[in-house]
Amino acid sequence: MPDVSVQRLFNENREKLNLVWLAGRHGCQRTAPVGSLTDPRAGLIAHLNLTHPHRFQVLGHMEITYLLGLDGIALQRAFDNIFSEDLATIIIADGGLLPEALGAAADAHGVPVIGSPVPSATVINLLRHYLSQELAEEITLHGVFMVILEVGVLITGDSAVGKSELALELITRGHGLVADDVVELYRIGPETLQGRCPPLLRDFLEVRGLGLINIRSIFGETAVRPRKNLKLIVHLERPPGGDLSALDRLPGNLKTQNILGLEVPRVVLPVAIGRNLAVLVEAATRNFILSQRGIDSTEQFVRRQAEYMAEEQLLPDSEPHD
Repeated sequence: MPDVSVQRLFNENREKLNLVWLAGRHGCQRTAPVGSLTDPRAGLIAHLNLTHPHRFQVLGHMEITYLLGLDGIALQRAFDNIFSEDLATIIIADGGLLPEALGAAADAHGVPVIGSPVPSATVINLLRHYLSQELAEEITLHGVFMVILEVGVLITGDSAVGKSELALELITRGHGLVADDVVELYRIGPETLQGRCPPLLRDFLEVRGLGLINIRSIFGETAVRPRKNLKLIVHLERPPGGDLSALDRLPGNLKTQNILGLEVPRVVLPVAIGRNLAVLVEAATRNFILSQRGIDSTEQFVRRQAEYMAEEQLLPDSEPHD
């Protein structure tokens, strides 16, 4: 995903916020880079902040009044802080007028100034959501991204292991498809990964023997989802020699996979003839939902077993002693 220029932000939000150019338009190609959401050097967007400058500084009536009340030295000091190295643009909200000194400074620094009649809090909320989508760190993974029981589940595995066929069966059971083959993952928040489908592949699923099929056309609108937050990874794996008996029957704690710095729970499902993978994936998803509520089936069983063994030790011997 490309960096967001001020010109692009202006074009894509012009009608929504009634944006107009006020000054410094020759700096419209200034950008906020991808990854700005987690950059510690500068905040992203908020009301004017002189101690920790934002890339997008928003000025409402209160901020304009504050600047107009500063004397020459204090105003110059404020301008030195406003026009930081990371500043992309200044947005004058609330239908406020651009102070002449601020406009001259913006032209001198090549920083564009945008005006909007919309309340400053609304401008911040709308643009923060826009920027969080457009500036998120991104990674592309191979797999099928599904919405199962309203949980975002990424199905991974080697080529030809049966991911697409499994996805097709899950769709027939009422679950939704986000992306097949290529999944774009974005870190849109400190603890949030969102999965999307590249525009070229949207709605399509490739199944060996059938080729490309349009899921939306065959199964309807509800069978396809535009995006979903990733919560669980299900990895399909062929056991060596197809022997399931060698696998650990009680795998213990849920494993994780690191994606863009976040640990995502990961379940490994062995693939073998006769196994109903769709039911197993549904069960894995239900088990994950329970784990999020603090319910661990394996832990429950181990605890029950320990209690049973403790009771057995307390029982009196059935045979008389000599």
